[in-house]
Amino acid sequence: MRDLAISLLADSLRIYSPSKKEGSISKFLMEKMSNELGYQNVRVDAANNVIGEVGVGKPVLLLCGHMDTVPGFQPVRVKKDLVYGRGVVDAKSSLIAMIVAASSLKEANVGRTILAAVTDEEGSGSGIKELIRGGISADYAIFGEPSGVQSITVGYKGRMSIKITCQTSPVHASAPWMSQNAIEKGLEVWSAIKTHLGKLSNGANRYAGLTACLTRIRAGTAENVMPGTCQFSIDVRYPSKFTSQDVSREVHRAVNSLLENPNFPKTSIEIGDSTPPFEASKSSTITRALARAIIQTRKVKPIYLHKTGTGDMNILGPALKIPVVTYGPGNPHLSHTSTECIEVEEYLLSIKIYIQAIKNLKAMLKD
Repeated sequence: MRDLAISLLADSLRIYSPSKKEGSISKFLMEKMSNELGYQNVRVDAANNVIGEVGVGKPVLLLCGHMDTVPGFQPVRVKKDLVYGRGVVDAKSSLIAMIVAASSLKEANVGRTILAAVTDEEGSGSGIKELIRGGISADYAIFGEPSGVQSITVGYKGRMSIKITCQTSPVHASAPWMSQNAIEKGLEVWSAIKTHLGKLSNGANRYAGLTACLTRIRAGTAENVMPGTCQFSIDVRYPSKFTSQDVSREVHRAVNSLLENPNFPKTSIEIGDSTPPFEASKSSTITRALARAIIQTRKVKPIYLHKTGTGDMNILGPALKIPVVTYGPGNPHLSHTSTECIEVEEYLLSIKIYIQAIKNLKAMLKD
């Protein structure tokens, strides 16, 4: 199993698959699952999600991981102890580990396992939304995201995207006194939002607070023209004590005094996609099955994580109303970085833990 697991991971990394461009890896996984790994009823849906099944009976467990990555090529290197490449942590190692683990249990009497490799997790979540629209049904679910081999993710913050557009009259850069600079005024709006949301944070507890990150700026037409339009994007993460309506209200409250000034340029605020925060139960059967697997395999108690990011668990958990949890190998702090890599032994160990968790789930339901 070792050679298969490493080669399958390396091959998946060599397929560049940023969000919305997963066609090649979707085809690759479908062929591997159908022809080499013993999956049944393998299909691709309208969002390019790959879905396959092994086993029969109860319980029905969904293993769900995403095959897309953030943009950016990275050379794939396979060394004795490390594997490098874009998406190896977030989250192809989790996905491939789940694919290998479920395949190894195709003849075991552990119920039915549905494997879903979804698209666009790093984007707008169109993959997981299509999976739900397609009527996916299961009793439990494990999502594959980096938590570290000894840790289980039980909480994610919510996410909201915001677009701010500031408009002034463009003038020649040699006469800046004739108008207002859209970039400068736009940054005043950003500063007001960042400061206000920061005051609502909970000190050093980053999971409990609101955070805002300026992620994109578009402005200017030429080097000698003072810009008349500035558009920037903000990524807001919020904990479970806030709703999306709360966040929207606080964003508007932060800038009201600016925008009510008749001398301030025309400025619009557009609230985009919003994903609610989610908390999984530590006492659910699937969480306990996974925790027991870590104890059995690592001889240590698992650590339960509340992460400041957002994942597909946030969307599917409330939609299906089933017990869910998130787990996967890798250091999450390496996600989206230029040094993304995973330890080979940690990756292989995660496969054993997935396998043991599936066995535990079946055994615990018999008790």
